[in-house]
Amino acid sequence: MNYQHDRREEFVADSAFRRWVQQPDDASEAFWAAFLLEHPGQTETIRQAAEVVRQLALATAPMVSTTASEEQKALWQAIRQRVKAEPEATETNSAPVRRLWGWTAAAASVALLLGFGWWGLQANLTPETGDPYSRLVAQAEVSLVEKVNSGEGPLTVTLPDGSSVILQKRSRLSYPRTFPAQKREVYLTGEAFFEVAKNPQQPFFVYANELTTKVLGTSFNVKAYPTDRDVVVRVRTGKVSVFAQSDPALTEKATSRELTGIVLTPNQQVVFARDEVRLTKSLVTEPAVLKSAPAARFVFNAAPVSEVFAALERAYGIDVVFDDESLAACQLTADLSDEPLFEKLTIICQSIEARYEVLDAQVVVSGKGCGK
Repeated sequence: MNYQHDRREEFVADSAFRRWVQQPDDASEAFWAAFLLEHPGQTETIRQAAEVVRQLALATAPMVSTTASEEQKALWQAIRQRVKAEPEATETNSAPVRRLWGWTAAAASVALLLGFGWWGLQANLTPETGDPYSRLVAQAEVSLVEKVNSGEGPLTVTLPDGSSVILQKRSRLSYPRTFPAQKREVYLTGEAFFEVAKNPQQPFFVYANELTTKVLGTSFNVKAYPTDRDVVVRVRTGKVSVFAQSDPALTEKATSRELTGIVLTPNQQVVFARDEVRLTKSLVTEPAVLKSAPAARFVFNAAPVSEVFAALERAYGIDVVFDDESLAACQLTADLSDEPLFEKLTIICQSIEARYEVLDAQVVVSGKGCGK
């Protein structure tokens, strides 16, 4: 078939595609079924484009004047011209429908162009109804094996590439018997800890509820029970990137050779609020000393506070942000060997009359300084 569209917004702007979504007939059903058989890699793009058509079917021009910036208005105008110029197939009594679908395509294109934030706020999209795990498994392009942990203790699962998964109780994991050459994909509902075999040429994806986690080789935990309001990803070693499955840039982020989206490093986590489609990055509740970190005793004797913070950064893989000039005269004498990270920070800040807070997975220390 000579059908050149490969991006979601191009399908949405196509009149034949829109008619198939809203007014399917035998001919269009046969065409798109054959198209998906010939291009199985487009299945997810087609599904998302169809959802855009349905969700934004009622979008009309007046929303521009009340909610859009000048830049957004310009985008609307450009898309209006594109839709106006698009040739439409003949259809009896279709003029009102064409006008409606014209604005539907415009609304969808603007949402995709303006990014995930505008998409979530203006289109008022919510997670699809039904069990996300069952839906994702049903959409998989290859046959899958499922492991179910119905016991009271954890269940260890070895994947075809040698990666290991510790599956917690009331959890399910689906994966192919053999991973395709280009990527490794698994589907989770519940909670699991992953120890992924490193292979930059074959990225590893975990689909859990409405969140996608992409790694090249690392260890991390995903908590995504179907009734939980949040999905939580915590990293122990290496790096992972996370992004919402409703993100308009999902395809680009998933296929990029680099880790994009929100990137997490050891002792960092992200909480995905499902109802709000919002990602929040922070430190884990109890950061641990990195296995790769040089041995540290955390015993300080009149040590400049800058050296103390540097020792914490090396040991825990975190960033400590502070005003080096204002705290230049501050020193610390203390034995912090047995204290967890946040208790260490509390003791340090009490000693130098400062305070700390965690912002976007960074520790920010502020104070008036010492000897003043």
